[in-house]
Amino acid sequence: MAQDLARATAFSQSLGSWLQRAETETPGSTLSIPPSVRAEAERALQAVEDALQPAPQATVERWLGALGTLVAGQLSAEDARTRIAAYAAMLNYPRQAYTRSSLDAAARSCKWFPSYAEVCQLLDAEVAAAHRQRHLLRRAIAAPVEGDRPVGRYSAMTDAQRAEFDAAMAKFRSRFASDASRSAEDGAGTPEAR
Repeated sequence: MAQDLARATAFSQSLGSWLQRAETETPGSTLSIPPSVRAEAERALQAVEDALQPAPQATVERWLGALGTLVAGQLSAEDARTRIAAYAAMLNYPRQAYTRSSLDAAARSCKWFPSYAEVCQLLDAEVAAAHRQRHLLRRAIAAPVEGDRPVGRYSAMTDAQRAEFDAAMAKFRSRFASDASRSAEDGAGTPEAR
């Protein structure tokens, strides 16, 4: 894709490494993120979001017009203009999707002027990597920051998990209560006393 998007997805080694770990992480595991890496992820996400803003309609119309010139067609000039205007009004892809490279790929894969679905499929392939990066950056921002305590975890537990947690806490409290009633001479607070 074009240079704007390439710059937006140029990450530091720490963020790049974190994103790779996030991609290969086992489902259900919690991956925390250092505060500095999270701050970089926030900046990178904003840059990716900016680069993924829809292209102006004139850019889309020029790209579709060039595609129409490159492929065979049985459309009249009026039908082609109508189709291009209708497609351009619906296509919400970034400027970087409408490149010479994407035009070449589209022209090579279509013998006739493509349907709207075919154009979308071709352009989806052009922006797939950027959408994947945006998804990973959103995960990075949503990840717990290293050193922070989880908030609201008890409310997210199932009834069985709450019962298990409550039992563990009761056992923990009873150990502290029994340790508090003993003196240091009795070995209170030592592993042997437990």
